Amino acid sequence: MESQSFPRKKGTNKNCQQINQLFRDGAVIQTPSDELLLEAKNLQNLGLLEGAIREYVLCANTQDRDFPPRNRYCRGRIYVEDEFDEAGYEYRCPECERPVFPSRHQKKRFKELHIKVSREGVKSYIFNQLGKLKVNVKDIAEGVYKVDLGNLGVVVCIVDYCCDSKYLAHDWASNNSACYIAVNPKDFEERFLDEEWLARVSLADLVSGQVDLEAILQKIPDFPPRTVLKASIPVYTKGHLPIVPESITPPQKGRRFVVEVGVEVVLVEGETVIFPQARMRFHVFQILYEQFLDDLKNNVLPGDFRTLNVDNLSNAVEERTGKEVEDVTSIRRTVNRIQTDIETTLKKKLGLPIDREDIIQTCRWQGGGKDDEFGYRLNPSTVAIRPFQS
Repeated sequence: MESQSFPRKKGTNKNCQQINQLFRDGAVIQTPSDELLLEAKNLQNLGLLEGAIREYVLCANTQDRDFPPRNRYCRGRIYVEDEFDEAGYEYRCPECERPVFPSRHQKKRFKELHIKVSREGVKSYIFNQLGKLKVNVKDIAEGVYKVDLGNLGVVVCIVDYCCDSKYLAHDWASNNSACYIAVNPKDFEERFLDEEWLARVSLADLVSGQVDLEAILQKIPDFPPRTVLKASIPVYTKGHLPIVPESITPPQKGRRFVVEVGVEVVLVEGETVIFPQARMRFHVFQILYEQFLDDLKNNVLPGDFRTLNVDNLSNAVEERTGKEVEDVTSIRRTVNRIQTDIETTLKKKLGLPIDREDIIQTCRWQGGGKDDEFGYRLNPSTVAIRPFQS
């Protein structure tokens, strides 16, 4: 939080930016720098991070000895794992499924840093930091602590791990002395309710020394009386976007795109957007397509068409292919690539005014609701289905 009440220290901004990168749980950082790897090691030593370096090769890489493959434009990534038997043809491209031989063909290897934030490590770190205040600290709920400061004490809440909605309620926060700590740095300010009296700070700011936790907590009990709006809404959303009343961006009136699904191929407005070689993309699209058809058959209103989040979509892919999806974030990347490629193809080849989410729509989490109310779906307002034309 950056304000007159909680000023930032100077000279550690670069360090804080690196830590922010490393606190994005589930993120994958491509070709991490040595400096970033060192910072990740420091966070591991603090018990805050469980990072893993993974190596991969590209299916089609002009610098490799096996180039060109049958599909010279294949974007598939094949991760190098100790338990895989190269001689037994266990390395296969997830996009086109051709066998790949990383060592035999001396394929160029790339590095990724896979981020996993330690939930228990973060809670332990915060509890230990509060213990340095030399006052009584009590664990009162999951990720919530009571610190004996001032007349009534101060509640410290790790918003990402708080399981009791009471402490995230606007009405409760406006009547109690509390400080909110966010682990996930993405859209930090936007994900909190925009009220000046709300004391919040990011974990990266604390770890990097940008702010002083003791100074923050000492000031909170002395806050002057505040004027607050009456609202039955949370002060923070654990989702991917700020708290807003709208769930989805409405499409432009009159926009419509014809989608055809054939055998391992998808066309939009007659242009091929998923080719037979890209089997993972086709599986993902077909799962969304079949759910779309089911909702259409049942006369579901456009706003109520179901979605599939990454976990559910991953499970559906496993059921369809009979193969385990080892990295669920690969499903998200697959959807993102489909969205990008459809938009690029139709703009370039047909000159159509199409947006990224006109075919596959991303319905973002809004701080509440069920699992089937956020995720991905074919856009019910802009997609028109017709039988595949041979």
